[in-house]
Amino acid sequence: MQVDAKTKEAIKDIINRRIGIASIQAQIKEDIQAVAESLGVKAAYLTRVITLVEKERAKGDILTGERDILEAAEIMLAEDGDRVEIPATV
Repeated sequence: MQVDAKTKEAIKDIINRRIGIASIQAQIKEDIQAVAESLGVKAAYLTRVITLVEKERAKGDILTGERDILEAAEIMLAEDGDRVEIPATV
């Protein structure tokens, strides 16, 4: 495979952008951890909330679907005599 100067520059640009993205992702992870700590919750919990908000904004009807899933889980537990109230997370 022969690579001309233009292609080489394009490849370098892709590599640099990937490095930039990785840096931004690391910063987001740190930010989530800091906010989670200030809220007194785990980072995974906050990430789940953020993900639901993003999906709801993009597609809509996500929160309703999540509520339906939680209700189904409650019903299944109730059938086993283990009724558990699952608190709303959002």
